[in-house]
Amino acid sequence: MLFISCKNELIEIKKGVLDLTDKDLEKSGIITLNGEWEFYWNQLLSPNNFKKSSSKTFIKLPDVWNGHTVENHKLSGKGFATFRITIKNKLGKKKLGLRVPFHFTAYKLWINENPVAANGYVGKLKENSIPQTVPQYVYFEAPAGDIILTLQVSNFHFDKGGVPAPYKLGLESQIKEIQTKQFALDLFLIGSLFIMAIHHLGIYILRRKEISTLYFSIICLLILLRSICLSETFLIILYPNFDFEIYTKLIFVSVFVLPALFLAFLEELFPSETILFVRKIYLILGILFSITLFFPATVSTAILVPVSLTVLLSMFFSFYVLLKAFIRKREGAIFPLIGMVILGITIINDLLFDNQIIISDYYIQYGLFFFIFSQSFLLSLKSSRAFLSIENLSIKINRINVASSRFVPNEFLKFLGKESVVDVNLGDHVIKEMSIMFADVRSFTSISEKMTPEENFEFINRLLKRISPIIRNHHGFIDKFIGDSIMALFPHTPKDAVLAASHLLKELDDYNTERELIGLFPIRIGVGINAGSAMLGTIGEEERMDGTVISDAVNLASRIESLTKVFGSNVIVSNSVLNEIKDELPIDYRFLGEIQVKGKQLFVEIYDVFSFDNFKIREAKYQTKELFEAAIIHFQRKEFLLAKSLFETVLAIFPDDKASIHYLNSIKSEF
Repeated sequence: MLFISCKNELIEIKKGVLDLTDKDLEKSGIITLNGEWEFYWNQLLSPNNFKKSSSKTFIKLPDVWNGHTVENHKLSGKGFATFRITIKNKLGKKKLGLRVPFHFTAYKLWINENPVAANGYVGKLKENSIPQTVPQYVYFEAPAGDIILTLQVSNFHFDKGGVPAPYKLGLESQIKEIQTKQFALDLFLIGSLFIMAIHHLGIYILRRKEISTLYFSIICLLILLRSICLSETFLIILYPNFDFEIYTKLIFVSVFVLPALFLAFLEELFPSETILFVRKIYLILGILFSITLFFPATVSTAILVPVSLTVLLSMFFSFYVLLKAFIRKREGAIFPLIGMVILGITIINDLLFDNQIIISDYYIQYGLFFFIFSQSFLLSLKSSRAFLSIENLSIKINRINVASSRFVPNEFLKFLGKESVVDVNLGDHVIKEMSIMFADVRSFTSISEKMTPEENFEFINRLLKRISPIIRNHHGFIDKFIGDSIMALFPHTPKDAVLAASHLLKELDDYNTERELIGLFPIRIGVGINAGSAMLGTIGEEERMDGTVISDAVNLASRIESLTKVFGSNVIVSNSVLNEIKDELPIDYRFLGEIQVKGKQLFVEIYDVFSFDNFKIREAKYQTKELFEAAIIHFQRKEFLLAKSLFETVLAIFPDDKASIHYLNSIKSEF
């Protein structure tokens, strides 16, 4: 800006004349038409009637006429005037271009005697004057002689009147280049602001706790509003008859509201560095300034000085907050700090330009864009860190869910209609038909006495590591590990439980083969299976809960498993299980009698499924099945002598039949 200013001083209008006779526009570039223009106050002169004028003075443009003295009269912003300059040149018939800036608040321009541009309607009274402010680009062929610019300006709708921005003259190609660049830059700025605003508004809608994104979205929209109203004034280009008062209010609303919004935004980002009292003051000032929007535009423009001071102070305070955050090494504070420095430069430029202290143009929208870009980068950084934190948390939660599923089976949660263990409440329950299996290691006490505690745990875990996958592979799940025994549930069909039992015994045979090779004793297990209605749910208290299954079917399954030791059976099932599987599975079984359900008068038939026993035992049980079951019938009828005779016959064929031995001992106790 300083270099441009120095350059413009060398080519300056003096006493209404600009001498370009020794200038080559191709080398010197665009000429800014700054300097002393002829000034005809209270006169609207066309190119042909200047001879009638006798009150010519000079005024330096760009500037407003407020405060200038004409015939000892100090001018206000309201009124009308004519400006004129003569450009001496030797350009020949080159094609030229002229950028006509916005004016306060209506103008008409002639080049020599040809009207080439106009905004609004220039009038001598407010009633017949129509305000409008939009820059234009004029292209023409240089005349043979001097170039004379005649400009009529009137203002009755704004606090200031005149030509606040510079005219620019150059070759047609040069002016078209800056026109294209300016349009492209403004469109890029507007599009970027729109995308940022919508994006962060969407983030806020999806996550209402992120109030900073709402502030940021509103800031973007306000700057967007200012951008379409200033620079190339796209709003007026698109809607030439747009109401001037509303247009002016759209420009000023951002200036009045933005400081309070910026401070609120910074407070959300860096709460420890901001001062709540300052934000409240700016909120009150913003409301007070905004009240002027309900009055004519002249009122809003009249308070530009206090508004400018307010904006400057808010900028310095924002810089203080960001610098403090940077010193304290707050995350990402460096980016908005750099943005604030650039924004501060453009704000100072615009305030000085607004008050005609310097000659430049409005650049705050570009500074705001850079600042917003830095803020957007900060928000993106925070979002990225938040997403990374969420990903890490998600991984951790998945690990916790996997770990919790080792304690609370996922199948158990599914029955309760819960997604995870965190959704489970005390007292949640469901009633379901299922098969219950209890499996227990025989003579574990005598086995464990020969091992250390560490060896005991290692032994149990090694065994359960073989058992658990078999349960899962048959659509079941282990509800409880009870020392050396397990309780498993099969929600689909008893067939799954029986097949799981058969594979357990086969796996145990393979395990025992390995144990025997290293000189260890074999292990046996007993399996009891029952089917029926069971209630799954949570018991305990709020601070300590456990999942469990409660029903007579569970109690009966447990009791059936305990009878495997009494009858020397590997697998015992209830009649409810047998009735479901006998037509589906080719199994061998024998009737073991009836047992009474604990606490009830009900008796339940139980059966020894010996299909999975070793060949010798299976053949012996199959050979004695009819004799054994007949003996059971006589025993239940209390025909003990007949029963005794049959059991003894069974033992003669199958001496190791523990079931027959058990019943013979029971008969002895009856005598």
